[in-house]
Amino acid sequence: MEEFESVCFTREAGLEKAIEMEDGNFERLKQAFRIAKNPRVKTLAKEAALAALSHKYTLEKAVFEEEVTLHENDLNHGPELELTVMLEDRPLTEDATEQDIMISAVSAKKRIVDFYRKMASQCAGAPMEEMFTTLAEEESDHLAQLETLYEELYMPDM
Repeated sequence: MEEFESVCFTREAGLEKAIEMEDGNFERLKQAFRIAKNPRVKTLAKEAALAALSHKYTLEKAVFEEEVTLHENDLNHGPELELTVMLEDRPLTEDATEQDIMISAVSAKKRIVDFYRKMASQCAGAPMEEMFTTLAEEESDHLAQLETLYEELYMPDM
């Protein structure tokens, strides 16, 4: 798992890092969508990829604005299952299984959640805190959805 520096990035650097992460997440989810055969996995990959695009757009817009207003979500996610602790993430290949795709998506989403939480914490009191907190909550909701689907598909007896 990627470690992040213990620093509140400048506004510009924080936005650039977040844009880079959302872009990478979009590419990974797009690849998962193309490889997936299971309709539920395919739908979730598509929805998560579109959310990554939306977040990237919000972050890119923030480059030009002093304050960024994010829409209020009714987030109803349950607790995160911390599946990344026991799952090994590997690069996706053409012969990736549905389970590999799910592990990749869960791992990528967890990295983004951790990044946004760390940025919100390290930027406490700064203008960026609220944006990173909201993005962390939205991404956490997506992570919970991915983990729940993974658990249903690959850990039904647990």
